[in-house]
This record gives sequence, C-alpha cells and structure tokens, in this order.
Amino acid sequence: MNKHPQTPPKPKGAEILPRPKVSAENERKEKLIKSFLILAGSGLLLMVFIVAFVFWKFSSGLPKIITVEDYKPLGVTRVLGNNGSEDALMGEFYKERRYLVPYDKIPQVVVKAFISAEDDKFFEHSGFNITSIIRAGIANFRAGHVVQGGSTITQQVAKSLLLTPEKSFGRKIKELVLSGRIEKNLTKQQILYLYLNQIYLGHGAYGVQAASRIYYRKNLADITLAEAALLAGMPQAPSKYSPLLNPKRAKERQLYVLRRMFENKHITQLEMSDAAALPLKVFHEEEINDKYSRFLIESIRKYLTEKYGEKAVIYDGLNVSIPSSPELARAARKSLQDGLRAVDKRIGYRGVEENLDTPEKTEEFLKRTRVELVEEKLHHQVLMPDGKLDPFEALRMAGLTNESQLLDVGEIYEGVVTAIDNKKKTTSVFVGALKGELPMEKMRWAHGVRDEKNPQMSQAEPVFPSQVLKKGDVISVRVLANDLKGIVFGLEQKPAVQGAIYSLEAQTGYVLAMEGGSDFVESEFNRAMQSQRQPGSSFKPLIYAAALEKGYTPASILADSPIVYEDAESGKWKPSNFEEKFYGDTTFRQALIKSRNVPTIKIVQSLSVPFVIDYAKRLGLNGQFNQDLSISLGSASVSLSEMTKAYALFPRLGRKVTPILISKVVDREGKVLEENAPIPLPAEPKIAKLDPVNSPTGSALPSPSVLNPNDVRNRIFIPMPKYPPPDDADQVMDPRVAYVMTHLMKEVVTYGTGHEATNLGRSAAGKTGTTNDYIDAWFMGFTPFVVTGVWVGFDNQKSIGHLETGAKAALPIWLSFMKEAVKKYPDTDFLTPRGVTFASIDPSSGKLVAPNSSNAIKEAFIEGTQPTASDSTTINPETSTEFFKEDTD
Repeated sequence: MNKHPQTPPKPKGAEILPRPKVSAENERKEKLIKSFLILAGSGLLLMVFIVAFVFWKFSSGLPKIITVEDYKPLGVTRVLGNNGSEDALMGEFYKERRYLVPYDKIPQVVVKAFISAEDDKFFEHSGFNITSIIRAGIANFRAGHVVQGGSTITQQVAKSLLLTPEKSFGRKIKELVLSGRIEKNLTKQQILYLYLNQIYLGHGAYGVQAASRIYYRKNLADITLAEAALLAGMPQAPSKYSPLLNPKRAKERQLYVLRRMFENKHITQLEMSDAAALPLKVFHEEEINDKYSRFLIESIRKYLTEKYGEKAVIYDGLNVSIPSSPELARAARKSLQDGLRAVDKRIGYRGVEENLDTPEKTEEFLKRTRVELVEEKLHHQVLMPDGKLDPFEALRMAGLTNESQLLDVGEIYEGVVTAIDNKKKTTSVFVGALKGELPMEKMRWAHGVRDEKNPQMSQAEPVFPSQVLKKGDVISVRVLANDLKGIVFGLEQKPAVQGAIYSLEAQTGYVLAMEGGSDFVESEFNRAMQSQRQPGSSFKPLIYAAALEKGYTPASILADSPIVYEDAESGKWKPSNFEEKFYGDTTFRQALIKSRNVPTIKIVQSLSVPFVIDYAKRLGLNGQFNQDLSISLGSASVSLSEMTKAYALFPRLGRKVTPILISKVVDREGKVLEENAPIPLPAEPKIAKLDPVNSPTGSALPSPSVLNPNDVRNRIFIPMPKYPPPDDADQVMDPRVAYVMTHLMKEVVTYGTGHEATNLGRSAAGKTGTTNDYIDAWFMGFTPFVVTGVWVGFDNQKSIGHLETGAKAALPIWLSFMKEAVKKYPDTDFLTPRGVTFASIDPSSGKLVAPNSSNAIKEAFIEGTQPTASDSTTINPETSTEFFKEDTD
C-alpha cells in the first residue's frame, strides 16, 4: 500500500511545450511597431486637438450666418419714365449692377450649368468637397494655369457674403467653418439663390439676371442651354473668359461646361453637340444713362444724392418714377443737336480734324469703321463655334442682305474722302465698305468761318470740292439717300455753338424734357439749369403783362419815335428798333408782335424800373437785374428753366407752377419715400377783388378830367386788384392778364417774329428773343398743354453770327421738339377766363371797327378796357431826364 497518493495522469495533448526563443531582431520590430502605433495615435490625437483648436480659434468672431431674409445686396437705382413704367427704363445708378431673381424663377438649365462647372457634388456635400479640391489641383497642374476651382459653391457664398477677399490660411479656415454653418442653416436651394444672385460675371454684371441682360439683352427666363453654359464658364475669371474680350477662351470654357453637364447626365450628347455648334449673339455693354438724355438723368442723380445721400442712390436700389419719357427725351436731344448743326453750318466750316495720308491708314480706318457700323446697327456680334467673333454673321442672322442696310437715312457717320472730281463737282466717300457720293450742292455751306470782327461780311461759297476737302480727309457725313441709285451724303461738322431745351407740362408742372448742351461727354455743364443768360426780347411779355396790370390795353397807342437818354458817364444813349427804323404811333399789340424796342422802353419808363423788376421776381425770375432801363431789352441774367417756368403762367392763367422732375421715389421694400403729385388747377380761376387801398393808384380811379393824357403813368382805365391775393399766394398773375397776353403771343406766332411756329398746326403762342450782337437767341413758346423754352449761344458769349435771331436759331429747335411733345394732347384752344371780352379793332389805330371790315382783327381785352370809337389818345411821354447806364457786358 502506497502512503502517498498518486499524481493523476496528464490528459493527452496537455504536455507543456518548451517556449520558443524570440530573436533579438523580431523583438526590435515589435518594439518599433508598438512605438509607431503609440506615436501615430498620439499624433492623430494631437492633430485632432490642433484642428479642433484652430477651428475653435477661427470660429470666434465670425459674422452671423446670413439668411435669405437678411440678404440685401447692393442694388440698382432705376429711373423709370412715363411716371414709373417698367417698359420705360431711362437711367440707372449703382456700384454693382444686380437684379435679384427668386430661385423658383431661375431656369434649371442655369442651375445645372453652374453646378456642373463649379461644384458637381453640391447636393451631396456638407459645405466642402475634398475630392473636388484634389481634382481641381490635378487639372490646374496639367493645364499650367487655373482651369478649375476647388471651392464649393457654399464656400464661394461664404467668401463673397461674409468674408473679406484676402488670401490667407486663416481666411480659408474661416471659410470652411462658415460653409458648414451655412449648410446647417440654409437649404441647398437657398444657397444657390444667394450664389447665383451674388456672383460677378464680368462687364459690370453681378448675378445671372444682370449677366443675361448685359450679354444677351434678354431676361434670364428666356436663356438657352448654350447661353447658360457660356455664363457658367465665367466665375473663375470673368475678364479672362469674357466672350467680348477673349472669345476663344470663352468658347473653350463653354465647351468644358457642356461636357461636364453631359458627364453629370444633365443633358444628352445630342444637346451638348447642338449647343456647342450654335452661333451665339453677344451684345456689347450698353450705358443706359447715355441712351436718351444724360443731362436729365444727371439732374435726377444730383437731386437724389442731395436729398437721400450718395449711399442710398448707388447702394439701396431705389425705384424713381419721372414724368419724362424715352420718346420725349430722344426728341429733345435730336431736335437740339440738329438745330445746333444748322446754326453751326451758317457760321462756317472749321475744317477736318484728321487726314489719313497713306493707303494703309485708310484701309485700317475703314476696316475698323466697318465693324463699328455693325455694332451701331445691331449692337452685337456673333460668337462662332470656332471661338471667333464674327460681326458679319450678325448681319446674316439679322436678315440684312446688303451692307448698305447698315446706313440709315438721316443719320450721321464718319467717312473717308477717297477721290475728288472737280469736273463733276462730286466727292467719293467711303463709310466702312460702303461707297457714296457727296455732291457739291450738299457742301456749299462749307465756306470759311465768319469773321467775328466783321460779322456782316459774308464768306464766299466754295465752287469746287477741292476748295473744301482733299483725299484722306476724315469727315462727318449725313446719309441723304440710300437706294438702288446709290448712297448720297451731305457734309456735316460737330457743332461748336451750344444750346439748351427745357419743357414742362403746363397743367401739372411735370418736366417733360431737358437738354443742357450739345454733348454731355464734352461738357457736363447744364445750360438749361445752370447758365445765366440775357433773355433779350423774350423778356418783353413779362413787361407787357405788368403794363396790363397798370391799365394798358392791347389797343393803347405808344409813340415809336426817337428818344435820347443822358448818361453822365457814357454820354447819350439812343435806343432803336431791330430794323433801325421808327414807326410812329404804334398800338400796344403791334409793339409786342413786332418786338419793337423803343415802345417797350417807354412802357418800362412809365411803369418804373423797380416795379418791373419786382413784378418779374413775383413771377419767379431770381436772376440779376440791372437797375436801369436796359431791362426793357432783356438785359437781366436768367436761366432757361426760370424763363420756362415764368411762361407757364400764361396757359395756367397766372397760377404759379412748381416743376416736378421726379414724381415718386420708392425703396426696395416698396415704401414710398417721396411722391410729388401735381397740384390740380382750379376748375375756374378766381379773380381777386379790387382793394382800393392796395390798388396800383392807391385809391379809386381819378376822374378823367384830372388825367394828363400825355402822362402814361396816369393811363389807367380801371384800377386792378393786387396780386398775389392775400388768400392765394399761388395766383401771382391776374387770370385776365394771363389770357390777354396769351392771345397777344398767339398773334406773335400768326403775324410776328414767331411765325414759323404756325407749322406746329396747333394753337400756339410765344416770343422770340435776340440780344445785342446776336450773342443769345431764344424762343419761348407754349400750347394749352406744353411749355417749352430754347436757348442758343456760345459759352464764351461771342456772337452766334449776323442775323442769327431767336426766330432763325432757336425757333426751329422748338418746333421740331414740339411736334413730338404735343402728340398725346388734344388739339384745343386756350381757356378763356371770366372777365375777358373781345372787340374788333383796327390793328394800326387801335380803334373799334366793324367786325366785317377788311382791316378788322379780333382782340382780347379785360372787361371794361376795350376801346370805344372815340378812344384815340396817344401815349407820348416827354423826354426823360433819368440817367441811364448802358450794360456793355
């Protein structure tokens, strides 16, 4: 028996094997791996910590995430004619030309084009795309220049709206942080809305709507696949990929975008091929402010800037409604320019500014002009599939079968003299590739410039074309005919003489048109508003109106006879009429109609100079007045706008008018900031009652027996009420006086110096004005609905030329414009107020005659002042001893 228990046997397979020996090399490898893993893990943790710290560091102080409601980018202030018509855009003010368009109004072809070009994973990523960044880097490396961008659309929104344009590592981190936040706060559609409205696409276009209008002259809703792809290729480098500046590169980018759209299955291969092969009309940038009336638009800009500040005008996107219209603005501009050219021709030909003395220069000039003709006519060229701009493909696409169709009859172009034939008295002129003839009779006006020291000496007209032109001369020509017989030109030159036109709607005061000079680019000085000139005889109606208030009548007799005024400084002043004749006893009406100077001087002498000046200021003239009788001849300094405003009193029956340049201003939210509704005229003007204390005589009318018939200051037939009446400050002229003056100025048009105005074919009234030495020429005229003034002269106040009167220089401009201005108004006569009566009188004697008499004319009178058969008193004041100092300026 064993004393110790037996050790149980070990199960099979449980033997303890000897531990294998580990080699030193393997042990070292294990340690290295373990160390690497520890370092990698530590590095990863450190990197995560650093990244987290960097993001935390750059996240602080970031701008607030913008929402769609918060998005208020720089806007465009628009000037809309016809009191706010969307179809009458006449001007724009902006720093960034942008027109917001809602996302649901953006065509999907535009969305897909930009996503394919800029961020094809836009709807999948959360703000940034590592794959896109790598792909862009490879593509750019292969191309040797930037052909793709790595930033997502979300990153571009963050950079554009919320960050500065600086290029730095810190800004890039901020961009990534903001991109993530934007993705969390906004939908993909909202991000696209911000992006497509904010992005810059060259040539002043911010956003896809502005780009579509600038490049294609169409709204975004009408854009095609080919056009959308061209725009989508621009964001990376708008100038570099501009179809106008770099058409070949622009075409390459368009093809890239189309290919990406196909690869992303947005379009079919056939659609891609068709769009790539399609010629595209590409328009040149248009300056809308220059299209109609730069002077008018600039006046509006100045007004808005003064009232609302420059920031509001160029940043806040105001909508400005104005009474003027594109048609009236264009008519005013053309009428003034054509009229000034006609005046300038009579002054003489100043010669050409350039001569092309080699065939190479001529060929280059004509080649350039040929392209410019297409651009002027069509305003666009065509981007061809080969990446070239072809202006002549634009002709074919426009359906023009002959280049001669580029020249419009009546328009002016630059041409080159290529041959002169003195025998046939004709000159060959090329405009682009088009040849025309300039006959001698169409350039006979091109005599030498009139001698200023001897303006009455006429210059001999040229007989042969070689006396005026030579081969290679660059000249301005007007197309007079363009038909199967050929093209006929007339010689033109850019006018040196200046002018202005200003027009109001009589019933409202709406400013219908304003042109302040012949060319805004050469001179921004607005001669309609800023220039102070002598009105000459156009001031006389205000004098005669004052005389009517003092008791004169259209039948009053004035002595048109020599008169001498003594002046201790300048000696004797002997005023005369324009014709340098005296006509003896002359009726008041005849003196005005024929614009006689001497009778007018005697009227002012009888009224007193201070009274006439005060009267003119009451009517709205705020210029400088000489305190002497020279005001009789219009020596005051006034602006055209002031004179037009004063003349508006006549069709308004004496009621003051406030010109309305702007009818309404609305901000981008639709809030009305300003509204200038016209003050309606009363249905019937109120005639002030006589106040004997304040009447011109200071008391009731004296008995006729105590009046000296030779003292014009006592020639008051009835006492007149004082104007403006205490209860109506706007009624600055007696309605009866206003009408009688209107009737007299209708006679000026019918029988007097304004006779050419009868060609308007409407009831019209007005007055010419011409100053000493023909320095200023005026015509102030009106119908029942439109009042328009025209001034012509030189800025340096030199003579326009011998016999360049208001009737000759200014009236044709007025007539040309008014033919357009009166179209929308009824053809009616002037309203006759109560208190006016008519009488048949002899125009020479002023006496009553039978209505059926051969010499009878029907004249208007204030009731109680019409003549009787025995009323033949002659006004013949004694020679005045009042000193008079002639104005020589």
